[in-house]
Amino acid sequence: MFMADPQKTFFLIVGFQRSGTSSVAQFLDHLGVYFGDPTHFIDPTKFKHNPIFYELQWILDFNERLLATWNLRSTDDVLPIESDFQRPEISSLGASLKEELLREFGDRPLVGAKDPRLCFTFPLWREVLTEMGYAIKIILTLRSPSAIIKSNRAVLSGRILRWQRFFARHQLAARYFFRDFPVCYFDYDLLMRDPETYGREKAAELGLAIPDPAHATRHLSRDQYHHQPDDAGTGDPWVDRIDADLRAGRLDPNDYLTFRSTYMLLIEEFQSLGQDSSQQWYRQYRQIMDLLSVGGHFFAERRPNGSLDIRRLLP
Repeated sequence: MFMADPQKTFFLIVGFQRSGTSSVAQFLDHLGVYFGDPTHFIDPTKFKHNPIFYELQWILDFNERLLATWNLRSTDDVLPIESDFQRPEISSLGASLKEELLREFGDRPLVGAKDPRLCFTFPLWREVLTEMGYAIKIILTLRSPSAIIKSNRAVLSGRILRWQRFFARHQLAARYFFRDFPVCYFDYDLLMRDPETYGREKAAELGLAIPDPAHATRHLSRDQYHHQPDDAGTGDPWVDRIDADLRAGRLDPNDYLTFRSTYMLLIEEFQSLGQDSSQQWYRQYRQIMDLLSVGGHFFAERRPNGSLDIRRLLP
């Protein structure tokens, strides 16, 4: 339970893309949380699936620049841990972040930021925001994972396996990096089902006044709610289990470390292989996904000959 705090507060909205983060940000905006100069938000004319995103372009650019310091083939492959943020080049980025935050928010007491990448860059944000005297409140938006994946694939092309992996990676990272913080789980599906009642409950949990719930939720429209919850699942039992365990409080933060260690082995493998061997890498990746889909833990390490030994650990 979040308690009202007299000091200045920074709300971080870290839900996976298409999980209702923009609607939740607009709800907080109606309750007095400042997300920055709207002219600094990403341009909705370039991304027409939302009327307003509440995402500051410079925050997206900063987080992307931070993730790019890992020098992998793509920032989609970055799976950091706290020690990764202790490198010298990260310190200079921290100073830059502080300057940008002061320029954007000044001394306002209730401010917020929204970007899915925050669940991977949180250690640096935590350090800078704490130094600046902010109390940090984390909001993780939840939505039916099958609806999230459908919504993402309707906006951006990509195989379903890609979106399954991105979703699982995001939820595991959020559970790991926020393990020592209270997290407000904000269910977009419940919000759309009964905006005023659910909005009142969440405002109380976040310590925010909500004099008029109808006014605070007036932006919520069924016309923008294209994919409702269903029982179909994502098509991958492992991904569905991660979502269910997170909601039930059963998800182990160390599951992120297990996923990370094996995935990093696979990335190393991919980078060492020529283009003709990419199918071998994919078969190994799919082998891990198959093991995860039946539940439990798995083991992976590199053999002396360089190949990967991947097998499930029995309970």
